[in-house]
Amino acid sequence: MHSTVFGEPRRGAAKAVAGRRALRAGLPLSLMLCVLAFAVPSVAGAQEAAESEAPTKVKRRKRVVKPTAPARPAAKSAKKPRKAVKAAPVEPETDLDASTEEAQIPVLGGPSTDDPTPASPPPAPAPLDPVPSPHAAPMTAEPAAPLPPPMVGPDFNPSDAPLSPPATATLPAVPAPPPSNVPITAPFAEPAMNRPLPPPSALAGLDVDPLGGADSLEESVNRVLSEAVVTTAGKRSQRISEVPLTVSWIPAEELEGTGQFTLCEAIQYFPGMECRRGSMRKAAVSARGLGSNYLSNRLLLLQDGRPLTDPWTGQFYADETTPLTNLKQVEVIRGPGSSLYGSNAFSGVINIIQRQPSDLIEKGKNVGAEARVLAGQDQTWRLHGTVAGRGGPVEALLGYYGFGSDGPQLFNDPRVGRVDNNQHSLVHQVNGKVRVGPLALDADFTDGEIGRPGGTHISTVGNCGRCHYTPNDSEAVQNFNASAQVDQQVTENLRLFGQAYGFFKRRDVLMENAFGGDPTRALGKRRRLGGEARALWTMGDLNVTFGGDLKADAVNVPNVLPELTMDDTRQTILGGFVDAEYRLFDRLVFGAGARYDRYQIPERVWQNRTDQISPRASVVFHAVPELLTVRTNYGRAFRAPTLAELAINQQMYAATLVGNGNLRAETLDTLEASVDFWPFERRVRLTGTGFYNLAKNFINQQLVFGSVSQFQNMGDARVAGFELEAAAQIPSINSSFDVAYQYLDAKALPYNDGPSAPLDYAPTHRIYARGRTNIGKVAFVELYALLVGTRFDPGFLVDENTGLPTTRVQLPSYLTASARVGFNIYDGVSVSFLGSNLFNAQYEESHGFPAPPQSFFSEVKIRY
Repeated sequence: MHSTVFGEPRRGAAKAVAGRRALRAGLPLSLMLCVLAFAVPSVAGAQEAAESEAPTKVKRRKRVVKPTAPARPAAKSAKKPRKAVKAAPVEPETDLDASTEEAQIPVLGGPSTDDPTPASPPPAPAPLDPVPSPHAAPMTAEPAAPLPPPMVGPDFNPSDAPLSPPATATLPAVPAPPPSNVPITAPFAEPAMNRPLPPPSALAGLDVDPLGGADSLEESVNRVLSEAVVTTAGKRSQRISEVPLTVSWIPAEELEGTGQFTLCEAIQYFPGMECRRGSMRKAAVSARGLGSNYLSNRLLLLQDGRPLTDPWTGQFYADETTPLTNLKQVEVIRGPGSSLYGSNAFSGVINIIQRQPSDLIEKGKNVGAEARVLAGQDQTWRLHGTVAGRGGPVEALLGYYGFGSDGPQLFNDPRVGRVDNNQHSLVHQVNGKVRVGPLALDADFTDGEIGRPGGTHISTVGNCGRCHYTPNDSEAVQNFNASAQVDQQVTENLRLFGQAYGFFKRRDVLMENAFGGDPTRALGKRRRLGGEARALWTMGDLNVTFGGDLKADAVNVPNVLPELTMDDTRQTILGGFVDAEYRLFDRLVFGAGARYDRYQIPERVWQNRTDQISPRASVVFHAVPELLTVRTNYGRAFRAPTLAELAINQQMYAATLVGNGNLRAETLDTLEASVDFWPFERRVRLTGTGFYNLAKNFINQQLVFGSVSQFQNMGDARVAGFELEAAAQIPSINSSFDVAYQYLDAKALPYNDGPSAPLDYAPTHRIYARGRTNIGKVAFVELYALLVGTRFDPGFLVDENTGLPTTRVQLPSYLTASARVGFNIYDGVSVSFLGSNLFNAQYEESHGFPAPPQSFFSEVKIRY
């Protein structure tokens, strides 16, 4: 990720590793450092003077330290020190401005209650290698020689550099590290500024400033050696190596590198994720073959931890009307998440994490700003400006996003003289954030208008009806989101979090009248009010998260079944959950949890309403620490029918879609096992994951007669598959490479032992690849490629004479690629050029809806 996103330079791997291990010492070690520093001020002063006078280059030398007795006995035997690896240069001094700046953003006090091993004492000293272990060396008050300055220069070998002071050294007075690396607005706001991020896309990609040059890249490579921390998987801080689920982190730079404008377009470039665009500019995102239709979703979308799914359809609109503004990163879980999040977290969870004010404010400043301007073909433009400021304990951010385009003319047809001019988009958004101590406020308002061109004239049923080009259909959307969060450390072992949020959506659709006459207008309104309260309790090697949440949805739409009124389409969902993690010993971690959901919805809307219990269990075994990890987990997820699936009654292009109040909730049982292997000093990562999913009561559209289709429980679905991922980091050429392969055997299993059939939109083979290289500190190049195999569309070809379906539609495979090239023009000013669909591949993500052709854009970014 671009270093400026964090608002401070990156720390080296050695410092990251030391910082991580220091967390295990907790508050006692921090107090000891302070006592030692104040007890020997003369030594600290002499050391600082020596450092200031030392030359910038020193001759390499080996440091040998004699082991000394520990200050106090350790509870557990020491780990064998890891083989020395290359580390980035370590700054011996701590920037006091940075510590002051971080102090203004309260990190909830006490030792880290979210660390899986907060109470573990430092291991006892073991026989030391020439490079001592940072926490194996006991602290004593015996004076020692000053530390050498950082080693730099072309002949510097990082493995020869000391990772920590010698065993008998007295440390100078430095601010204690932050007691917790949990996001300040835990659990989701963002990773803490001083902790290393995991590799992008769950691989070993580089978290690196694209214009930072070789030093920045080498530092990023070494930072991968430190275990990153994620929070979405367990609603608490967990080291990524101990999370049993498959977790991916996608930094903003990664998404921008794909050259795409929407979440749907960008996320399909990452392993295990799928998105397709179809009728009426809609988009559907899915994971591991468990696809979604355009009126339901089996994947949960969060923004900073609060749901963004539509209360009517369960969908999230991953199109231009949900702009990726102020983006910091995206965290993705592939696998069931209902044990924590309830319905919709069926096959995975996507959490969009936005930047906070402190991310834009550099050290020593109280104001930060960023502006980006993009332009390209099809009259496309994008303007994004953000300004942040700090005054005393208050931090604030204000941003604007604008996007406009005529869009590609996907449905031109010279045979009939048709020119497609209904692909336009115009979107504006304003957003703001305020943080005062433990309180965080967030709000944004979006106003958008897009064309809805329908599609080509095709005779299918089950996708969008009898689709055809509609030159005058349009959609106007207004969204308002607001939230308030409070996060407070109550005691050393207890942390409390609470949030309240509101989501309001207004959709005004102008649609062609299938029977002629004036266009039909459909005005729909949605409202969701929700809240959550939870606690994290830590005691030794046991961490327990427990809490509850509430969502109250109300929908006002005209297209409902005749026996219902608009007042019937409302629901209240109550949920309670508990999730625990226990470390039996250093290499073995057990986890378990469960959630209970209760639906309050009118019986005339949902006759088969049921409560749901979603359990999970997991084991993580570090077979060879720092080299080989084995993970396995079981989870149960569910998806309740959406209000649209229960109550819709809509005419779409001479076809009719109706709801079904007798639907049963979908359930999913998942078994997953994976192996992570990090050879070559962790510069290469190899991951293999196998999974088996069995879904019950699968809901889909079923043709009942003529052109009328209805949502029904079609039977069960079975998805078995595996994913192979590999990545390599090559600092000598400033490059990194990722490749991932996915195999799926996805079958629909009808009731009554009927013949199985392939699931919709579940390609058997899928390959993703990414390459990145830095050209010094001047430029960078990124390349993304995606190969998708054949898959089936839910539509059926229809005999025009009989009106009956004949055969399923099978979509051919396709290969597409995108690239980005960037240049550093001046300090704080960069220019990049983006290309999408470089080979101008002609393919369809949904039947009858061509994918956009080759396109090119350029962007200027200015940062203050």
